Amino acid sequence: MTAHPRRQWTPPSGQRPRSPPGGDVNTIPWIPAPARPIVFKNASVVDVAGNTVHKGRTVVLENGVFSAVSRGAGDLVPDARVIDLEGLYLCPGLVDCHVHINMSDGRPSSGYTDPHLRATYTLKAMLARGFTTVRDVGGATYAQAQAVKQWLTPGPRLFQGGNIYRRARRPAVARGARRVALLRAGAGDGADHVKICTSGGVSSPTDALESVQFSPAEIRAITSTVADMQGTLVTSHAYTVPAIRRAVENGVRGIEHGNLLDRDTAKLLASTGTFLTPTLMISTAKGRAPWNETLPDYMREKNAKVRDAGRRAIQIAEEEGVTVCYGTDLTMGMGYLQSEEFTQRAQLLPSHRVLAHATINAAKLLDDDKIGVIAPGAYADCLVLPANPLEDVRVLDVGDDGRHGGIWGVVRDGRIVVARGEFAELVEEVGGLDVVLGIQEAA
Repeated sequence: MTAHPRRQWTPPSGQRPRSPPGGDVNTIPWIPAPARPIVFKNASVVDVAGNTVHKGRTVVLENGVFSAVSRGAGDLVPDARVIDLEGLYLCPGLVDCHVHINMSDGRPSSGYTDPHLRATYTLKAMLARGFTTVRDVGGATYAQAQAVKQWLTPGPRLFQGGNIYRRARRPAVARGARRVALLRAGAGDGADHVKICTSGGVSSPTDALESVQFSPAEIRAITSTVADMQGTLVTSHAYTVPAIRRAVENGVRGIEHGNLLDRDTAKLLASTGTFLTPTLMISTAKGRAPWNETLPDYMREKNAKVRDAGRRAIQIAEEEGVTVCYGTDLTMGMGYLQSEEFTQRAQLLPSHRVLAHATINAAKLLDDDKIGVIAPGAYADCLVLPANPLEDVRVLDVGDDGRHGGIWGVVRDGRIVVARGEFAELVEEVGGLDVVLGIQEAA
């Protein structure tokens, strides 16, 4: 039988050692090659701080940052992909300052999957919604942050604080020493912040919302230890005025939730430079079908106490000059509602203020001025939109059909990861996506 010519194989004449990936033993093989530069021309650039749009701009993305933002044509960039955004808006990438990536999607009744593996889907889905940065306030690890940084797991850049520090039922001296040891270990593990709980929570069957946890001395031990170790921010889960005050008066500079905030306490937050990250969507979702039907009675009662109060609290905080940030806190399968927080806040505040929560205010909380802006030197994170989010921030929300009709493009670190609508056609003309997320949320 005659061998088919295409099926022949010729043995090598000799054996030669293969070179390592990239020719370097230190190469990390899963890091993608640098993305080709992008030039967006005729873009309407959203300036959140100035509450304005700069039309007719040329924006250059190179090496993971914005290298130039100019009026008119701009300079030629070798090997760049040129995309004409005439009639479209270029908005800074979004930041969610209160997430739990290991608990956001899926429910126990759906079958067990390791939370760290489940988070790989969550991170992709968050990025597909336009969130190019997230702050995890309970459970994420330094290893997960590095996996995202290296594009092993595509997702938003991840700020993480490790585990939450809660009340312990042991003698004060013992628990104080243990917490200091844990804080030092967390700082050594690369935590970007430290989170404690100074009040009870909605989900806990044993902790009353009104309970105030941690003594002043314990909180001061935590804040001073963190300051000595790395100087990062300590934030606190706190719903009630006593719990908020206990935290802030002892050195905590971030409050999560804050639903029962009053005006005098809002003034305290403003005067001390304490950040507030409300999470309206979680209490809203728990108060309506189908999620309210899944809650035990104690959780329904607690949720009713904080739901409407939280809507008034965010207005008070804005009125008193508190730096308010965007947060969602969605867990146990509710992650798909992440973008609806924009719609909930837009019912209470002007759109430009809500957009600030998810961009420039978040950058202050994270202490990173490369986030939330389109400017030379900032991270090349941006969204392509068909409408001005400063006028109606609901363009960032997902429609009832689950489609991201308002977000046509998502770019992180200068890599195009989502292209929809007319933008998809423009991207296809210059070679297509840089990274394919491979999930329905990205369609």
